[in-house]
Amino acid sequence: MRLISLAALVLAATSCSVYAAKPTDHQWSIGKILDEDRARYFAGMINNSSSQSTENGSGSGTANSTSYGDSTNTQIDGSYQGTRSTSSSGYSVPVYRVYDNLVIEGDDKIYITSEHIRWRWSKGAHVAVNGTVKYYVDGRKLHLLDDDNKEHTAEIVKEIRRTPPATEAAVPTSSNSPQIAAAAAPSVQVNPASVAIDSTPPGADIEIDGAFVGNTPSTVPVTPGSHEITIKKKGFSDWARKLSVTGGSIRLSADLVPEPVPALAPAPASAPAPQ
Repeated sequence: MRLISLAALVLAATSCSVYAAKPTDHQWSIGKILDEDRARYFAGMINNSSSQSTENGSGSGTANSTSYGDSTNTQIDGSYQGTRSTSSSGYSVPVYRVYDNLVIEGDDKIYITSEHIRWRWSKGAHVAVNGTVKYYVDGRKLHLLDDDNKEHTAEIVKEIRRTPPATEAAVPTSSNSPQIAAAAAPSVQVNPASVAIDSTPPGADIEIDGAFVGNTPSTVPVTPGSHEITIKKKGFSDWARKLSVTGGSIRLSADLVPEPVPALAPAPASAPAPQ
């Protein structure tokens, strides 16, 4: 009886500790989907092959041996008749890694996320560009509820802190100077913009206005205005474009051209030896 009571006490204490360790619910925030795209990368090949050989036939032969003193002479005659067949089969399947990438604008940060689509039948988050989404951040993971009310977990690839809008200075007014009491100009609403950049071959450096921002393929938020985008990769010529951005999303694809291999200069002819 005492053993049963002790076991019940231990079970109750364990249940209390587990209940106390259960994490509290997270505070969900409302964000805006700035861009969405899906990318896949070649991971390798799956190869399967088999072969089969069949041989039918018969052989016959004779041997004669003659000995003279310490030496022996052996003569062997024979023949073989038959058929041989070989068959082989196999296949090769390429394997890709698929990622669903999102750009989410929060209250104080812009998050660039990537969700690994592990199975062929799996689907990424069902969201709409310029639509709203509920999310919360836990370390380097971002959890969101899509339009189907399904929760997705994505890795945060990059965080961009938003610059707070500048506050307007107060305009002093005076009854003696009515021209100073003019109304201040209304604030301008700035539309967020992003540029999705990929290259052939991938893995090139992306520079915007001379500053490194990531590697291809990437989706990079930009401010409205004129920008110069340069794609660089060792062994290839630089690729550059100038953009005038007003808002929304823009997609760029850079086809990198290999740098020409310099020709080797001919060796100088040796001078004749003095007489």
